[in-house]
Amino acid sequence: MKRILKLLFLPVLSIVLFSYTFSNQIQPKLGLDLQGGISVILTADEGTDKELIEQAVEIMRTRIAAFGDVQEPEISISGENSVLVQLPGITDQEKALEAVGTTGLLTFRPVLNSSLNIGYSPALEILENPDDPDNPIINAPEGVDELTGLTISDDPTENSYLLSLRDGFPVIYELGPAELSGGDIEDALAVYPQNEWIVQLVFKDDSAQKFTDLTKKLASNIGEQRKLAIVLDSQVISAPGVAIDVNPNTGITGGTAAISMGNADQGESANNLAVILRYGALPVSFERSSIQKVSATLGENTLNLGLQAGFVGLIIVSIFLLIYYRLNGIVAILGLSSFGALFYSVIALLGEFQGYTLTLAGIAGVIVSIGLTADSYIVIFEKLKDELKVGRSFNFATEKAVKEAWNTILVADFVSIIASVILYILAVGPIRGFALTLGLATVFDLFYTRLFIGNAVPGLGNITDNPRFFYPLSKKDFSNV
Repeated sequence: MKRILKLLFLPVLSIVLFSYTFSNQIQPKLGLDLQGGISVILTADEGTDKELIEQAVEIMRTRIAAFGDVQEPEISISGENSVLVQLPGITDQEKALEAVGTTGLLTFRPVLNSSLNIGYSPALEILENPDDPDNPIINAPEGVDELTGLTISDDPTENSYLLSLRDGFPVIYELGPAELSGGDIEDALAVYPQNEWIVQLVFKDDSAQKFTDLTKKLASNIGEQRKLAIVLDSQVISAPGVAIDVNPNTGITGGTAAISMGNADQGESANNLAVILRYGALPVSFERSSIQKVSATLGENTLNLGLQAGFVGLIIVSIFLLIYYRLNGIVAILGLSSFGALFYSVIALLGEFQGYTLTLAGIAGVIVSIGLTADSYIVIFEKLKDELKVGRSFNFATEKAVKEAWNTILVADFVSIIASVILYILAVGPIRGFALTLGLATVFDLFYTRLFIGNAVPGLGNITDNPRFFYPLSKKDFSNV
């Protein structure tokens, strides 16, 4: 009875877990190489403080979490000064990269003038220059790029000429020194109250009065000079104006403000701006040193090919086991089937509750685990074969074979587990997925070898003790019997 309980424990467990995942529609979470997405390496300057990079990673994670269009992102430090960002399932890859990698140096600066107001760049007098047809701009002020009309060095403490894109049309703003920064913002939220997207800002208690004083000054102006430019990384992302009903004597009180973003199609822009305003600036500037984009179609094809490879491998192994080991082969196939159901369920549950993402490398680990488990079974079967050849009784031979094989399997699997743990700790990205699946499969292999195969093989003696039902033996194999 005790042997039967041990024999049935793992198959029953696999059926229960598989039924649970199936009934609740829990499936493994797929990485970007299996469902499409983007992978980018962001690199900071050499010698950047590791603590600053760690802070930047945390801000990136909060931004992506709020972005809402990314499934199981992975953001981790890679090397001394780089960050690996993997965003599977993302539909708008460029927007996600902006949300992650934008430094977020945010300032609020009063608008002094703009090209919309006077018809051309306020920074320059644009005239034809016959002496240099490739450079039509003359009389460029110091510190201003002659071709773009933008300030070469953006100093928030001085007047600057900065660019904005409005419906794809470039607008150049002349801005005064910064009055507020992103550090003055407590919270930001995108809302859609009345057919218009609005970003609501809440300033910190000690910054609310500064905002009120600034809006007093702006409310007393006219035209473009009533606007307050929101500048992110030297680009004007929005330049809302103070409403005409704001009293110049009181300004905007209460420590809150609303930025009008436009109609229904501006929802994405409003949400992205709110995320950046809410979670603040990255303490480190990064450059995109490597970008890999995987389309959803390519990811799906990769997944299908990986599953096909695993299925074909399983079929081939099963056929071999059935032909060569006969009754033992049937036991091995039942064990592999139960092993596969349990393994799938655990991977799905890890994805659901722990955020584990299955990648192509992880599937490779699964395929390797099939061979690893089959090897353990074969060790037992071959030990049994050797014992039967020398004339042992079936019951005695199975007990001895299981015992001796277990010692060999234990040592081999222990080495595999150690290697998987080390690889998981030291590696990054998909390699960790390979290490996890391989290590997990190795642990399962130990349990299945000990509990299922170790009890199922001796139980076959109740069916028959004829060696030919277990191996393709010839007469010479029985010469010592």
